[in-house]
Amino acid sequence: MSLALDSRFLRKLERFEIVPRGIYRGSQLGHRRSPSRGTGLEFADHKEYSAGDDIRYLDWNLYARLEELFVKLFEQEEAVPIYILLDASGSMSVGAPSKAFLGARIAAALAYVGLANQDHVTVSLFADGLAASTKSLTGKRRIYDVLDFLDAPPRGTTDVRKALESFSKETRLAGVLFVISDFLDAGDVRDGIRQLAGRKFGIHALHLVAPEELCPAVSGDVELCDIETGRTLRQPLRRDTVERFRAYFRQHCEELRSGVRRYGVRYLRLTTDQALDDILFSRFPKEGVFR
Repeated sequence: MSLALDSRFLRKLERFEIVPRGIYRGSQLGHRRSPSRGTGLEFADHKEYSAGDDIRYLDWNLYARLEELFVKLFEQEEAVPIYILLDASGSMSVGAPSKAFLGARIAAALAYVGLANQDHVTVSLFADGLAASTKSLTGKRRIYDVLDFLDAPPRGTTDVRKALESFSKETRLAGVLFVISDFLDAGDVRDGIRQLAGRKFGIHALHLVAPEELCPAVSGDVELCDIETGRTLRQPLRRDTVERFRAYFRQHCEELRSGVRRYGVRYLRLTTDQALDDILFSRFPKEGVFR
C-alpha cells in the first residue's frame, strides 16, 4: 500500500497544530509563544531596569511619566521540537491493513502538521533499538523526505526501552514526543518513559492493535509462530483458551495505559480497522493531540 497523502488530505491537516505538552524550549524562532520573555513582536510586560538590560528596550514614554526606568518585555516565539518514533519491528506487520502501514500514515500526518506549522520535526524508526532518524526538518515540502524515510518493511525484534534510552542520549532538546508502537515487548517500557518524562518531554503513547490480537479467530489444534523470532509452538486450544487470551490481552493494554500515565504520558489505543480520517480529524482533536 502507498503512503502517499493527497493534496486535499494535506490541506485538511493544515487546519491543525500539535498541542505542546510538558516544558520545552525551542532552539529557533517559530510561531508558538514561549513561557520565556524575549524580543518578539508582541508586547508582554514591563520590568524595572537593572544593570545589564538592553537599553534599546527602555520605555522612554513611561520614564517621562514616572521618572523611573522600565524595560519593555515581549513574547518570545519559538519553534517546538516534534519527535516521532515509529516501531518498525516484525510484529508491526500484523493486521489488514497492517499496524506498520497505519503507524507510518499516522507518523506522516503528525510530521506534516508539525512541518506546516514551522515546528522542527525529527522522525525515527526503532526495533530492538533506535534504527535510523531523519535530520531535524522544517517546512511543508520536507514531507516527501519523511514519506521516503517511512517506506521501509518491518523487521526484527522489539525493545522499546532500549530505543527510548538511545533516543534520550542522542536528543539534546526536550519537546513533544510521539511513540507509535504495538508495545509487544517482554521488557518494561516504563524505564525509558520515566527517563524522558524526567527531562520534561511531553509524551504521547499511540498503541496500535490489530483486531485479531484483541479477538483471535482460532480453534482446535494450532501451530503458533512468533513473527519476530520465528519460533513455533504447537498448542491444542481448549474451549476457554481464546477467552483467557482475550482477558490477558485486555489486562496487558490496561497495565500499559496505567503504567505510562503515571509519568504524565497521554495514552491512546488505536486499532488497524479504524479509518485514518476518524483518528486524525476526530479522535486526535478530542484527545488534545491536535487543536
